Amino acid sequence: MSCYPDFPFPEDYPNYVPNSQFLDYLKMYANRFNLLECIQFKTKVCSVRKRPDFTATGQWEVVTLCEGKQESAIFDAVMVCTGFFTNPNLPLDSFPGINNFKGQYFHSREYKHPDIFRDKSVLVIGMGNSGTDIAVEASHLAKKVFLSTTGGAWVISRVFDSGYPWDMVFMTRFQNTFRNSLPTPIVNWLIAKRMNSWFNHANYGLIPEDRVQLREPVLNDELPGRIITGKVLIKPRVKEVKENSVVFSNTPKEEPIDIIVFATGYTFAFPFLDETVVKVEDGQASLYKYIFPAHLPKPTLAVIGLIKPLGSLLPTGDTQARWAVRVLKGVIKLPPSSIMIEEVNERKKNKPSGFGLYYCKALETDYITYIDELLTAINAKPNLFSLLLTDPRLALAIFFGPCTPYQFRLTGPGKWEGARNAIMTQWDRTFKATKTRIVQESPSLFASLLKRVAVIGAGVSGLSSIKCCLDEHLEPICFERSNDIGGLWKFTETSKDGMTRVYKSLVTNVCKEMSCYSDFPFQEDYPNFMNHEKFWNYLQEFAEHFDLLKYIQFKTTVCSVTKHPDFSETGQWDVVTETEGRQDTAVFDAVMVCTGHFLNPRLPLESFPGIHKFKGQILHSQEYKIPAGFQDKRVLVIGLGNTGGDIAVELSRTAAQVLLSTRTGTWVINRSSDGGYPLNMMVTRRHHNFIAQVLPSCILKWIQERHLNKRFDHANYGLNITKGKKPKKIVNDELPTCILCGTVTIKTSVKEFTETSAVFEDGTVEENIDVVIFSTGYTYSFPFFEEPLKTLCTKKIFLYKLVFPSNLEKTTLAMIGFISLTGSILAGTELQARWATRIFKGLCKIPPSQKLMAEAMKKEQLIERGLMKDPGADKIDYISYMDDLASFIGDLKTTAWLYSVLPNQGVWPLLCGSPGGPSSENSACVPVSPLPSRPESIAVIAVAPLTCFSDRPSRMQQASNAKGRITLHH
Repeated sequence: MSCYPDFPFPEDYPNYVPNSQFLDYLKMYANRFNLLECIQFKTKVCSVRKRPDFTATGQWEVVTLCEGKQESAIFDAVMVCTGFFTNPNLPLDSFPGINNFKGQYFHSREYKHPDIFRDKSVLVIGMGNSGTDIAVEASHLAKKVFLSTTGGAWVISRVFDSGYPWDMVFMTRFQNTFRNSLPTPIVNWLIAKRMNSWFNHANYGLIPEDRVQLREPVLNDELPGRIITGKVLIKPRVKEVKENSVVFSNTPKEEPIDIIVFATGYTFAFPFLDETVVKVEDGQASLYKYIFPAHLPKPTLAVIGLIKPLGSLLPTGDTQARWAVRVLKGVIKLPPSSIMIEEVNERKKNKPSGFGLYYCKALETDYITYIDELLTAINAKPNLFSLLLTDPRLALAIFFGPCTPYQFRLTGPGKWEGARNAIMTQWDRTFKATKTRIVQESPSLFASLLKRVAVIGAGVSGLSSIKCCLDEHLEPICFERSNDIGGLWKFTETSKDGMTRVYKSLVTNVCKEMSCYSDFPFQEDYPNFMNHEKFWNYLQEFAEHFDLLKYIQFKTTVCSVTKHPDFSETGQWDVVTETEGRQDTAVFDAVMVCTGHFLNPRLPLESFPGIHKFKGQILHSQEYKIPAGFQDKRVLVIGLGNTGGDIAVELSRTAAQVLLSTRTGTWVINRSSDGGYPLNMMVTRRHHNFIAQVLPSCILKWIQERHLNKRFDHANYGLNITKGKKPKKIVNDELPTCILCGTVTIKTSVKEFTETSAVFEDGTVEENIDVVIFSTGYTYSFPFFEEPLKTLCTKKIFLYKLVFPSNLEKTTLAMIGFISLTGSILAGTELQARWATRIFKGLCKIPPSQKLMAEAMKKEQLIERGLMKDPGADKIDYISYMDDLASFIGDLKTTAWLYSVLPNQGVWPLLCGSPGGPSSENSACVPVSPLPSRPESIAVIAVAPLTCFSDRPSRMQQASNAKGRITLHH
């Protein structure tokens, strides 16, 4: 949509081109048409004046300056192509106190690289495309980023329906005709509905205050994700600037600020022209058709590119130039000056027509309508009625397909013979750059009270296990080999201690309402999806609130866990620990293993022939922390899980190129769903779970694939599931955009390595690979156990409900957190711990070990013979698993019955929820405490979930909108 009409981009260029490649394209264009010989570089135009005989000849005297030498020349015509990004608009007088500000401030024109924002508090003023881009980029390094906007804006993603580029969907002649035939209020309503389908702008503090006039939308793929994770905070206009802070208009609170970036646009001027030729007033000039000064007796001066169409400026400028040169040549005559001046004055008034879109600024105009005006004047507009008779396929492609620039060169002067072929193959080129991984398409259609419990690990599951022990009046002692709680959520700069830690940019994949402990919600102002630091703060708050820290022995390693000699009678365990070189032995009545499954990095080098010859850097994703050190390198990431996707996306901002290799493909989903609500809260619902259980698998698969492809067609991005492979999903807001922009290239599995390159299964070769990152997961082991328990615990089919080893005659050992759920693992591990501690106490029972072992061995045989799928290989359904465990603790059927007989509450929110989302009582299957077995407690606890239902939407919105920019709804 942004190429010259007769010179398409190279096929391998991404759909949205980085600035360096765009410059390369311009150079290719100049070379192709021998334009460089017409250009005098390092030459400044000092003045352009009318010749004394201008009224007769229309000639101009042009004075230029080159390397200190002035020259004057006479020209028959002048074309001014300086654009409107000439003078930065820095309205300091509109910001009281700015002169007292001790920090740094500058205009966005001076911005080049985000390093200046590292660990700073940044305020970006102005929410245009530049301001939003800078705010988003700064949020990856800055301590805090504020984005101030006075009027709000519609934010759209480059990735539109089914993954198509947004402008190729929005800019069609059919859509343009449809919009222009409807009353403006209806068009505005449709636009608002469409814009809010990605996310509800009101919940994010972004909704435009004036929805009557259409402002230029902001194109940004990351902004909603940065807002929902708390990385960017939307604020209203700045009321006052102080020495080290600012005050916004809706709150007296001062926000500390280090750097202010004014993304306040530009003003344009023509210093080389006399005001009698072109006068700039109120941000516009009196130009007929935005090109010719209306009052000149001779139309020999044309201004090209001084326009803001809702589309690409490049083909617009090309069409303007085509019309202008024919006017300059005398082939086309302009109307009398009086008529042109009258038309210009009418346009300046910017009165609404009552139909179609109503633009807020005079320089803004409808892209297709404007270009068609100019094409009609030079007899180059495609005649759809004629084409329908002679070339119906082309006619339909022109009318219903994207209005690509090639349409403007189909006929008339400057006709391009390759235009028809370019139109008919435009979709092939669109996905040539994204569909870099080609795969075969799948066809569519206990008895006494226990006293002491050893808890191994003080991570997410370890903390919940300690608390559950205390809830059941057991005595927990937790052994943690590091010096703090949180496990992998405690970020460190290196992994020298051998422990797996999060990388610095990690953001949670499950929203706060779905991933909290059931009796300890996140703070209201926490973002819905948070970085590792906030999540670790939450764990710290949880531990301090329930006074858990005193039960933890830090810097203590568990060396062995063995059965006590009288285990068959007592079920006790001997636990040997080591603290600072000193070993201790203690006897425990039960053990809860909470070491998690991110223990041993899986590095399958033997599966990659030639890897030992590779001269570049090889590392596992466990070693990855920050993107520093990867600048300008070609990086190959092997493995497309959540970590692999995150690393690839982050490195795409600094590396020269990122290649992402996957054997199976994957479904890529957003953190936000339709309307901008957190995805987990919209899909983790009981009625969805019920439907999934009753529908035939083929129909369910078709529905799921159709829904997952709604955002973008995974096949076109090389992400579709390889035939015969198990489908999987990852959460990533930016990967489709990175693929679309060419910063990440999807590849098939690696066949072999050479010293500097990688050969892929599809036969392609990528040369000059600098770094290979294996994001190939982890294996877990239990070195403190003896055989056969050590091996048995690694096989999930031998763990009853993925918690209790089947071979133990006494159920005093629980494996907590070794699960992979479709929902929050935190909530799952908490429920596991609640059930386990009740079994330790003798309040619940499990089947005899003989029966459990017989069933597990039978399943193992069936799996080995290929007659049964390994249930531990796939993620387990969250609601079904949670209900299963909850049924062992309390009677869930009583819960549903109680809801149905309480007329003021109702069963609907529990089962289905409000289809309208957070505007009414919500519905997601959030972590709430199941009913205990004591009947006298039922009536009190059954009401507890309703509290969560009623205030959860406000908490979700609080994180995105409150303390930010508040708008009034029209």
